[in-house]
Amino acid sequence: MHINRTFSLKLTTVERLNDSVRAKLRSKFVDRAIQDRLNPSDIQVELLGDRRIMLILLSRDISEPTKRALALELGIDVEAYL
Repeated sequence: MHINRTFSLKLTTVERLNDSVRAKLRSKFVDRAIQDRLNPSDIQVELLGDRRIMLILLSRDISEPTKRALALELGIDVEAYL
């Protein structure tokens, strides 16, 4: 069963969603994101993309050389994560 609700989201978030997810899949995408956030232990790791896994690792307490390698692979500035 589905229900329509109105929530306030940042415009930039909605723009990124619109640019990244086809219109027919947006509700499913948002529902999955909410479920993943509410039940982090239920996340199906096999469905996570490599980039998302690397970003998760980058936010963890890991060694500086590992963080630098991940940032290089991701093409981002590592200084914010050290």
